[in-house]
Amino acid sequence: MVTIREVAKIAGVSMTTVSRAFNPKAVIKEETRQRIFKIADDIGYAPNISARGLVTNKKFVIGVFLSSIHTDMSTYLSDIISNIHDSLPENYLLSVEGIDRIQSFDQKVKNRFDGILVVSQSAADNQFIYKLKNNNIPMVVVLRAMDNPEIDNIYADDEKGILDAINYIARQGHKRIGFIEGPPSYENTIKRRRGVELGCVANHLKLVDDAIKIGDFGPITGKNLMEEILELPKEIRPTCVVCANDDMAIGAFRACYEKGIKIPEEMSITGFDDNSYSKLSTPALTTISNPIPEMASLGIKRLISTIESPKKVRLFQSLPTKLIIRESVAKI
Repeated sequence: MVTIREVAKIAGVSMTTVSRAFNPKAVIKEETRQRIFKIADDIGYAPNISARGLVTNKKFVIGVFLSSIHTDMSTYLSDIISNIHDSLPENYLLSVEGIDRIQSFDQKVKNRFDGILVVSQSAADNQFIYKLKNNNIPMVVVLRAMDNPEIDNIYADDEKGILDAINYIARQGHKRIGFIEGPPSYENTIKRRRGVELGCVANHLKLVDDAIKIGDFGPITGKNLMEEILELPKEIRPTCVVCANDDMAIGAFRACYEKGIKIPEEMSITGFDDNSYSKLSTPALTTISNPIPEMASLGIKRLISTIESPKKVRLFQSLPTKLIIRESVAKI
């Protein structure tokens, strides 16, 4: 195995200089750093993160804890994990786990991470979040707004996003609306439901009671619930169904296809998140862009910064959403 001593010898520098070259925070001439990197790459040297941790008292591991992890996890949760990974400094490793799987906080969490990014969807996560806080573990909570100014928090304005969609639907001439929402315990479900209700009141739209369905953010549920909506008599059936995320909207698309209902001529559909496939569906899905890359990037940057230098002033930031108009909403 190639050692740091061999790199130092070829580079004509001390082993301390080689070690500092692989520390992004260390002060070293960039020319020297790049020369050491090239030599290390040429001879196959990789820095020993564990050994460096013994000196710095760091583990170089960031934990990402989601409310839940399951096989049919929503696409946007997969996207946020991918964006978190892309934002992570090269000298850190990533560990992903579900809060609902933690049986022992001391064994699973305590003393295992330099910091934790909590991707929270539900107030049920609060017990875990406050355990982190009480154990002085650096953390940032993303996705869900926390009612605590002592916790770093980055989230999207879900209510405003879906309100923008309802306003657009009203401008297109629709009068009857259906809504396929997410799990009732999820904070973004509550905010998106509130946006739908406020938008319908403000625009004098009818939110059809029999077309309000509780989903789970999965495409199969979206398909099944849309089938129930399509069974309603045409005179009371909504002309537009708002889905609380893109996965359920794609399921709703499938239900319409199987029933021979044309989109958007006979049924308009909107989503939320602007997943990668939403622009590729037929027709392309009108949706709300969820600032997932920004949440992931800001969350990781804030967490690493707090690990390096604990902050007294907390970050509490709401990121804007954006209406993405495509082809799935007809003008009546």
